[in-house]
Amino acid sequence: VILKFIYNVNVVKMQNNQKIIAIFGAGGFLGKHLMRQLTKSDYRVKVATRNPYLKGYLKPLGNPGQIELFKTNIFNPEDVKQVLKNCDLVINLVGILYETKKQKFTQIHAKFPNLLCNLCNEIGIKNLVHISALGVRKDHVSRYMQSKLEGEKNIQSTFKSSVILRPSLVFGPEDKFFNTFASIAQFSPALPLIGGGRTKFSPVYVGDIAKAIVKALRLKNLEPKIYELGGPKNYSFKELMQILLLEIKKKRFLIPIPFSLAKFQSYFLQMAPNPLLTSDQVEILKYNNIVSGKYPTLEDLGISGEAIENILPKYIYRFRTGGQFG
Repeated sequence: VILKFIYNVNVVKMQNNQKIIAIFGAGGFLGKHLMRQLTKSDYRVKVATRNPYLKGYLKPLGNPGQIELFKTNIFNPEDVKQVLKNCDLVINLVGILYETKKQKFTQIHAKFPNLLCNLCNEIGIKNLVHISALGVRKDHVSRYMQSKLEGEKNIQSTFKSSVILRPSLVFGPEDKFFNTFASIAQFSPALPLIGGGRTKFSPVYVGDIAKAIVKALRLKNLEPKIYELGGPKNYSFKELMQILLLEIKKKRFLIPIPFSLAKFQSYFLQMAPNPLLTSDQVEILKYNNIVSGKYPTLEDLGISGEAIENILPKYIYRFRTGGQFG
């Protein structure tokens, strides 16, 4: 009875005071970090997901009744409308790193944002924050980057009150980059340096991206705005591997692999259910992934940005021999 009373009090409070946000793609790495930022900022959150039963871990990140889960097919307009109903703001985190038989870059990164923007206009949404990728350009060979750019264009032409955030390599607990290479270092005597490890990145902490999204929600821009999100320092691929090995206290050979050889290997690796490397990712690695200086950045949103050296040791220690005290 007491719990039910607390729940009802919270729901009434939220309905009276809180703005309502619809989030698409909240179940991923970024979504979990973002959710806590939103609930601490007193937003009420509606989460669109294919399977609500598998996303129950999101609910404890807010107060009772603050987070609602909706079973959604993102390509079904009626499902999307159900989530958008009564919302003030929308966040689109939907994205894939590689294609499967059921999920293609163009569908996820270009067609869905177009559908979402049209429905946002129809319903009267005040602001849309969309996560793209740093490094999108007209002449990019990568299908991933091409689809990201197409998605940006669809948003800019359809929904004027939108903010597009382009993050570089994202790091933090459960990231796909450092955790993957640290796992490989557990059994392999060497780590690959694709293209010689010269590609540069501007790694950005997942918590800083979450803060940037919250700040972007409060902007009142009448035209689409783009921000490039990078960390305080640029690193080459080789430097990132050296930092990783230093943190997990392991000595491994760093083997330069030409792009041509990496491309050949990727044809076999991309057949796995969760491929370590695809031919499209090899194309992405041919270009630096750093802030261009042509667009506003984290600093323009009032965020200084966490350095890798401050965050990586807090979660990568589990790959050391002996763990945290190894």
